[in-house]
Amino acid sequence: MNLKGKKALITGGGTGLGREIALQLAKEGVDMVLNYSTSAEETEKTAAEIAAGAAAGAGAAGVKAFALKADVSIVEETEKLVEKSAELLGGLDILINNAGTTKFVRFQDLDGLNPDDFSRLYETNVMSIFFASRAAAKIMKKSGGGHIINTVSTAGLTPAGSSIAYAVSKAAGIHMTKCLALALAPEIKVNAVAPGLMMTRWVSGFSAEHIQAAKQKTLLNKTVGVEECASMFLSIARNDSMTGEIIKVDCGQVL
Repeated sequence: MNLKGKKALITGGGTGLGREIALQLAKEGVDMVLNYSTSAEETEKTAAEIAAGAAAGAGAAGVKAFALKADVSIVEETEKLVEKSAELLGGLDILINNAGTTKFVRFQDLDGLNPDDFSRLYETNVMSIFFASRAAAKIMKKSGGGHIINTVSTAGLTPAGSSIAYAVSKAAGIHMTKCLALALAPEIKVNAVAPGLMMTRWVSGFSAEHIQAAKQKTLLNKTVGVEECASMFLSIARNDSMTGEIIKVDCGQVL
């Protein structure tokens, strides 16, 4: 499927993986809304970079990018974000549920997590997928369908990651993807990308020893390239013959 002229909302779209997805979509001619909760400066910069690139010919001409603040852990804000995005863009074809959060606690430190930690991670990493997708699906169905792509993690496939609470939330995000694929077929395709460790600002919570150990656990002995991971989201958005799939981009970490 040609992506030119499509309209996308990317939660957590101003930094890290979300930013790279946005930059690659812009080159394909996709108009977009970049959502943020706290990263206002970075997200505004990304949106401006996309607009400047389009004006200078580095991206697709006429591409529009808007930055919108919303805390996707709050249902009402998530629903308003989707509605406002569709209003700004004139519709919605692609939803990328990329926003996520964690708490860095060693698995062995069971006392390092409390009920509020589990609630916060579940609301952001799981519930936001459901409520953003529900709101987006109502809009997408009016124009014949669309694509929802969730950012999950290899931590949801194997006991690993920044904490038990994070790993469990990502496992829930994986099953949410499959449940939504069933619920929204055939008009809307729902898939997910499960990255391994990427060198974004996320890794500031890990020690150098942890990062090195994570690299050594992969078949390719390296961390995941952000650009390569982002490109998988575009490949999925172009594909109208897959749904309910969880695509690993993890350098051979999980077989």
